[in-house]
Amino acid sequence: MRIAWVGGLIAASLVPVVASAGNSDEVNAGLDVTLTGGAVVANVYTGASLWYNPAGLARSDKPSLELTGVTLQIQVLKNPGMITIDSMPQSLSEGSGVNFAVIPQALVFTVKLKGDKMKLGIGLFNSSIRPAFLTEKAISPTGDSPVVQAFAGRNSRLDFFHISSGLAGRLGAHRKQKVQLGGAFDFVVASSRVDDSYTLFYDDGVAGQVSSGQVETQTGFGFQLKGGIQWMPIPVVRIGLSVASPTFVFAAIERMATQYNQSPGNTDPVPSGGEQRAEGSEGRGGRAVWWGVEPGNLRFGVAYVTKWGWIEADLIYYFRLREGELDLDLRGFVNGRIGSAFRVTKNIQLGLGLFTDFSQVDGLAVAPLATAKIDFFGVHLGFLYSNLEVDPDREEASKPDGLGFSLAIGIRYAHGRGDTIGLSIPPEYDPANLEQITVATKANEIAINLAVKVAF
Repeated sequence: MRIAWVGGLIAASLVPVVASAGNSDEVNAGLDVTLTGGAVVANVYTGASLWYNPAGLARSDKPSLELTGVTLQIQVLKNPGMITIDSMPQSLSEGSGVNFAVIPQALVFTVKLKGDKMKLGIGLFNSSIRPAFLTEKAISPTGDSPVVQAFAGRNSRLDFFHISSGLAGRLGAHRKQKVQLGGAFDFVVASSRVDDSYTLFYDDGVAGQVSSGQVETQTGFGFQLKGGIQWMPIPVVRIGLSVASPTFVFAAIERMATQYNQSPGNTDPVPSGGEQRAEGSEGRGGRAVWWGVEPGNLRFGVAYVTKWGWIEADLIYYFRLREGELDLDLRGFVNGRIGSAFRVTKNIQLGLGLFTDFSQVDGLAVAPLATAKIDFFGVHLGFLYSNLEVDPDREEASKPDGLGFSLAIGIRYAHGRGDTIGLSIPPEYDPANLEQITVATKANEIAINLAVKVAF
């Protein structure tokens, strides 16, 4: 069948389905996240609480401003044969590429509202899927006739901006109270831009050619609700539980432009459906919608806390999300994280984390060219320096005064395997027999995460 961008499939680009070590909704959003790689649900105490567990806001000591989650990422993809000329194995595309991105991910401000009992947090989070740029080509072996040349390119960027506000407090008047509760409301702006094109030449176009291209942009406005609890049943154990609803978009602004043409050249006879043809379209507008674009999640974590630091294990379950108009049916799935922080001195901590990052794509059949379903496994190393000791559970009287400054650096490596959507090209001019195929894919990523916190 002819492969072209379909409006419903491009609309699906509002959902995080592009391969990256960011298949899930995880964000580098605080010192503790940068230190351990995201195993923080039970023990989070920074502005990252607004993202991972709002109850953690209740543990913040002072008003603070955090510029967190500036991520530098390099991604190397291997998917040979993403463009294949049918029945010509030697024509496989090389299928290798490198993507680089610099992404600011979080800015959070926290203040006290009522003594030491209630805390307010306001944050801006960017859970963007990493930008992807792809170019591929396949050429038939020397001596074949007709000579087939296939070229394709795709440039995509998907962004989810969360403007979040949350409240948290302790059950009881004493700051060492064992139970903290919190909730948050996120206003979400989701945007996508996908540019794609492919062109096929048979004998430099003399024996036929096909070309297609489309530019699609969408901006959606929605919301998400979150709630959480942290509980310390005994002095060395902390338990955390949080839940976040799916993100629902209630309004969308859309723009698109397409072009398609096919020409049989001197093909004789002309295959059915391969007649001379050219078309294009352009559209723009806004409308009310009701799309679920990010699955909800349930996070559960247990941390063991001692004087030397802490170690935590988290499980994150993502709710199954169905959306008829976008043709989405994302399966429910579980990710796991283990993270630890080791106190070297009162000013320096080292972190280590292990994680899984499974793909949210339920089936590649609903995804456009170059979309991938890749599951990742990885390791995270972290470093934290603070001029004032970071210990949110210390007694009020022992808190040091003055301006607090903290800097965290994390290095994250992830390896992934899965499938990518590609194209199978007929060896002779026949636009009706272009087909989607799945291609085995490997991915390796290295990310450097930076986080800064100033406490007043």
